[in-house]
Parts: sequence; C-alpha cells; structure tokens
Amino acid sequence: MKTKYINPIFICIILCTIITSYSQNILTDGDFSLTTNIVSFVDGLPPANVWSTWQGDNIEANATVINSECNYQILSSGNQRYEVQLVQAGFSLVPEHSYQLSFDIKANSNRTFGVFLGENGGNWINFLGANNYKQNATTEWRKISIEFDVFTVFPYHKLSFELGTRNISIFLDNVILIDLGVKKQAVSSKLNTFNKNISNPGFRPKSDFDQAFINSYKESAFIIYPTITRSIDTITWSTLLSKKFAENLKRDVNLNILLNENLFNPGKLMGESQFEFFNNDMVRLGNEIKMKKEKTDYCIIPEILFEPEREGTLFVFGIHIFILNNEGENVFSFLLNSHHELFVEAKLYAYNPNENDLEKLKRRCLDVGGKAFKLMVN
Repeated sequence: MKTKYINPIFICIILCTIITSYSQNILTDGDFSLTTNIVSFVDGLPPANVWSTWQGDNIEANATVINSECNYQILSSGNQRYEVQLVQAGFSLVPEHSYQLSFDIKANSNRTFGVFLGENGGNWINFLGANNYKQNATTEWRKISIEFDVFTVFPYHKLSFELGTRNISIFLDNVILIDLGVKKQAVSSKLNTFNKNISNPGFRPKSDFDQAFINSYKESAFIIYPTITRSIDTITWSTLLSKKFAENLKRDVNLNILLNENLFNPGKLMGESQFEFFNNDMVRLGNEIKMKKEKTDYCIIPEILFEPEREGTLFVFGIHIFILNNEGENVFSFLLNSHHELFVEAKLYAYNPNENDLEKLKRRCLDVGGKAFKLMVN
C-alpha cells in the first residue's frame, strides 16, 4: 500500500522511517519497488531472494507488479489454499531469535488466506504456528503483523501467501521480516498468556484420588525422580532436568518438593498408542515406587517421548507427568501431545540437534508440563 500524496513537512521523517525499516528487512524487495516480473516455478526449490509463484494444476491466476504493489489476479483457485502461492525463499534465520512478519493486504472482496513461514520441504514446519496461518483480507488496506520465535533453523526457508479456494484477487505491499534479536522471553513465561484461553491443557484420566490431591497438594510433601527420555528403542535419565522442573514447581505453585536421584526404569516401550504407553509405564513405575516405600505423600516422574527422526527433524511425540502416591497409585498423572495448545505453541522439535539443542528441547517439554499442571490444579 503506497501513499500517493505526502505533505512535504513529513518527507524527511517518512524517508528516515522507510530507510530504517527496509534496512532491517530480511526479505528482498518487500515493497515491490524493484520487481518487474514475478517468476513462476513448478519443481524443485523456489528461486532464492526473489518473488515467485507456485500453482497447482488447472489453476488460472497471474501475479504482476502494478504501481509497486503485487496484484495477484485469481480466476480459478483450486480446492486447497496451497494451490495458489506467492513465494519468497532462501532467506536465513537465527535460532533462539524472535521475528516479526508484517505486510499490507487487501482483496477485491472479503476473503481468507494462509500465511506460511518456515521449512521448505521436509515436514513443512510453519514457525508462525497453526493459530496464525489463517488470516483475513478486506476490501480496504490493512496491516497484519505477526511475531514468532525460531527455536531451530532449516537448510531452506520459505515465506508463502497461500491464496487458493477463493476466486478473489489479492493485493500485497510492504512485506517486511525483521529480526527482533534473542528471544524476548522464555517459553515458560510466554505460556502465561494462555492461562485464560486454554480449556484443555492436557489429558488427565480420572483417578479416585484426584480431588483429595487438589485439596491437599499445597500442604503435601513431594519427591521428584530423574526425568525419563525415551524413543522406541532408547531410554535415558536426567537428574538435572528434574531438578529444574522442581525449581519451577516451587516457584510457580509453591510445592514442597525434594529431588531423589534413584533411577526408575519403565522397561520396554509397549503399546500401540500414546495412552497405552502412558498406562503401561505408569503401572511399572508405580510398582517400583510401591517397593521403595518412600516417606512422602506424592512422587513425580516426568517422561518425554521422542519420535524417530524425520528428514533430519526430531519431534517430541508426547509428554507424561506421572504423579503417584507412595503406594504407586495414580493420583494426578496426565499426558500432553500435539492435540493440546500448550504443546503446539511450544514448538517441540529441532532440526539436526546437537546435545545443547536437545537439552533445550527437553527443558521446553518440562516447561509445558509444569504449565499444564498449574492450569489443571487451578
């Protein structure tokens, strides 16, 4: 969206603002002032650092630049949003940084569209998150701004405006991607903003002891054991992860919780679903706790499940927080997975992780587990 008439009094201010903004823009020619031709591609990687289009079969649409604005005329749009795309790819991002994507947009009539910014190929991970993918355009210019965090980076990144399913033309301008620097806040702090919006922070199966636990947990004594991390064929333990988890619980919900370094082994991962994994591990861990006869009210064992690595990306499959009494009986255990908002918003994945990346990913998992616990007991 270009301003057609400018009062001379403000020319210097506006020029300085434009220069500052665009010097920070990671994208190339976000104001479409240099682009004369928007190229199209069909196969392979999108061309780097230029505006391009990708379209599915039997699509009738054409993107041009008119008066330094992108005009995407769409006559036949297909059945999926991704079948009509305006793309820029090949830009670099920095892990552990926050970013802001902003753009001006309008349409010939009111319509929805999608915005993707993330991994080109592989698992098509969208850094913007599911909640920010679907956006709305009206017949008047409006600015949309989205802030997001990048926890890991990929070999090739892509921004795409996905315009299928509506035979309604779109106009775009001032597409700006800015690096805001090192992440402004930790995940555990960021998740505080979801407290009033999360109706389903995780899945907690019914227990005969859950109400008594809710009534008494603030005055109760807890022991936490080393965190179990496992995949299909591996299992490891971490005392440090549980120590940090305990510190967070002490701070957030004022639990009386002590660390015990004994390792509990749930044995081979058994079952055909996460709930079966959860139940089978809880039974075996409960039997070990019962044998220990700990002098405490409740025992906590965190567990993190990883998927096999896919296309270089390691995904967390699920988070289990086992909370059992000293007889090994379930009192307030729960699980989380990609069906839960807390889990999704924490972006629990890493591309080709080194040991440091992996530890950060595990800590984010327990941040999510702690936040879910806080929401459930309240």
